[in-house]
Amino acid sequence: MLSFTRLVPSMFHRRLLLLFGASVAGAGVLGLQTARLTIDQGAEHLARAESRLVRRTAVPTTRGSILDRHGRVLAFDRPGYAIAISYPVLTGRWAREEAEAQARFANHERWDGLTDDERLALIRQAEPFFERQVESMWRDIAESCGIERSELDRRAEQIVSRVERMYARIVDVRRSRALAEARERGKPLTDADLADIERRARAPLHEQTTAHEIVNDASDEVGFRFMRLAEQVLQVPSSRADAYREIPRVPGLVVRDATERLYPFDELPVDVDLSTLPMSIRGDGRVSLLQSGVGWHLIGRMRQGATAEDTEARQQLLEKDANAATRMLNAAGRDRGAYDAGDSVGIAGIEGAREFWLRGLRGSRELHLDTGALVAETPTPGQDVYLTVDIQLQARVRAAMDPELGLARVQPWHGNEQLPEGTPLFGGAVVLDIDRAEILALVSTPHVPRDGLWFDDESANESFVAMNAPYVNRAIAKPYPPGSIAKALIICGADKYGVHDLKQGIVCTGHLHNDRPDIFRCWIFKHYNGLKHGQGVDPLLAPQALQRSCNIFFYTLGQKLGARGIARVYHDFGLGRGFDLGIGPEWAGKIGGLSSPIGDGSDLSIQDAILMGIGQGPVTWTPLHAADAYATIARAGYMVRPSLVASDHTSTESLDLGLSRQAVREALEGLSLSVNSQNGTGHHLNYVTAEGLSRREPIFNVPGVEIWGKTGTATAPDLRIDPDGDGPMPAEVARSGDHSWFVVLVGPDGQGPRYAIAVVMDYAGSGGRVSGPIVNQIIWALKAEGYLE
Repeated sequence: MLSFTRLVPSMFHRRLLLLFGASVAGAGVLGLQTARLTIDQGAEHLARAESRLVRRTAVPTTRGSILDRHGRVLAFDRPGYAIAISYPVLTGRWAREEAEAQARFANHERWDGLTDDERLALIRQAEPFFERQVESMWRDIAESCGIERSELDRRAEQIVSRVERMYARIVDVRRSRALAEARERGKPLTDADLADIERRARAPLHEQTTAHEIVNDASDEVGFRFMRLAEQVLQVPSSRADAYREIPRVPGLVVRDATERLYPFDELPVDVDLSTLPMSIRGDGRVSLLQSGVGWHLIGRMRQGATAEDTEARQQLLEKDANAATRMLNAAGRDRGAYDAGDSVGIAGIEGAREFWLRGLRGSRELHLDTGALVAETPTPGQDVYLTVDIQLQARVRAAMDPELGLARVQPWHGNEQLPEGTPLFGGAVVLDIDRAEILALVSTPHVPRDGLWFDDESANESFVAMNAPYVNRAIAKPYPPGSIAKALIICGADKYGVHDLKQGIVCTGHLHNDRPDIFRCWIFKHYNGLKHGQGVDPLLAPQALQRSCNIFFYTLGQKLGARGIARVYHDFGLGRGFDLGIGPEWAGKIGGLSSPIGDGSDLSIQDAILMGIGQGPVTWTPLHAADAYATIARAGYMVRPSLVASDHTSTESLDLGLSRQAVREALEGLSLSVNSQNGTGHHLNYVTAEGLSRREPIFNVPGVEIWGKTGTATAPDLRIDPDGDGPMPAEVARSGDHSWFVVLVGPDGQGPRYAIAVVMDYAGSGGRVSGPIVNQIIWALKAEGYLE
């Protein structure tokens, strides 16, 4: 084999060939790298290069409005823009720094050889141009926004003064902390250490680099004009012919979306006729009650700043819902409604449930710097949401439940032995249109102020929240035992499942078991020294049993139905199935213990079934369940899911429960007797006058209407509050007693039931004495709003 030396004998030629080979190898490496950049990463680098030639500006949009059934706007966006100026412009630093950069640029060939004084002279020579640009911007803002120039100067000075004071305090804190840490380490500090501590202490704040709002209520016209100006650049005059520098036409200007979410019906005055109140608080004339947070639980609220969970939920929607993706993504596949820093997000109520549909889609303006072409994408407002509620009726219901009126405050006629007179009472209420199954009012008290504070004292706020759970929507989310209002359902269910003949009466013996007078007792036997309905001899038929709320009658029906049978009755009337209103957590209703996963009665005992016959024991529901169940009876057993959002109720599909006409007639007869007969538990209030005389008056005093209804006094679990959180102290009983229920059907005389009303008041005692007068005021409210014509 020939060697390289023999093939190329000349030293010169050998070196030449080696250099050539090295050049070829180097060129090969460069070629491979060029190919990799062109083929593998070409698209990425091209996109990056093109992005430098495109200036994109987002165009704000508006959130959809929320409206009530009559088109009243309950929530809307008031568009607006804020004009912000960067901190370096506010302090004058921008003009100095730009002047130095321009002086260096214009004199780049000789800059390094200049003395400090010569450089300073050139900088000062360039500075007036940049100062004129800043001054021109201030004049433009003042004229466009209609603000005196002196006022703008004052605002700028306030911002700079505030930031510099903050900076001085933070520098002191940083320096002191660093020195303390150094002393703890016990190491002597050198001059270099001290200089490093000072350097770190004087690191700039975010507030010294960002833009600050100088005008926060600029009009659309002004906002859009300054957006366009912010896209423009200005060529800086220079003695150089080979190159030039550019600066923004309006230095440091940033246009921000300052849209404000407004709730025009959040506060409403409500006039109440004092002559319609119970006699002990009755008066002449009218009183005006200002209701705040009228739709708080219903409408919801906004939170500043999106969370990772918000972003993830939106991404999941786009992946799973093709219609949403079509609406929200632009041609480039970019989500036009994606969350940016500082965006507002709907939480709770309709604002939260309909966040993705209420949220608008941004537009954009793309300025191509190489061609000057402008591509604009128009913003799309969010979708409006129409509710079935009547906000004026909602406010009137709130007023009826306002402790200031007096009905939702412990009164002498309540007979409440657990709470002192004057104690505020809170609860939930629902008004439901029977024919349409539309919710007209959905109220929970107490409301939550928009700032989340009831008192100035933090501990007082914490105690109030722990005691009264104001964030819970009592109308749909808090579990309540039904109490005696369930008895109308039990009549229908016992007949449906063939365990009771409606022609047969049941004798009120005072207690269910002959040998146990201490358990399963009738309320009249318990409270009135052994008294019995019908003298304990005459059998009660269903209407009379409902009129007098005889426990023995309904204990017997519960016993006949048995555990599985009574579970089926409650399930028929909607327990265990949520309403999916979409305004926050809901209690779906529960049959059986809290740990029971089935709810079919398989884990119930016969004792449970007996108790459930009077709405006690292991069964819970909400005011909306109660109103829905009574509306179902009014429809002769046809159940229609209640709706809150108008678009969710495009049809009136109903479920026939298979109730007999006879059972429905007798249930309605009993409900009528309960509130219209002298012996009905929901007919009258009893008083003891100052002279010690007994007086009574009807609960209901609205003319021209017909009412069917039932009271309920439901034994409630104790409310316990832990005084020290996770500490060793045991939870203390804060409230005990009974929840107060009253559910009615009401309509104009001779026209049958039109509306179902359900009211519950927490730990308030007797249903008739407490909730009855509140329901009476709600009927007056329906009349005032024209629903009972």
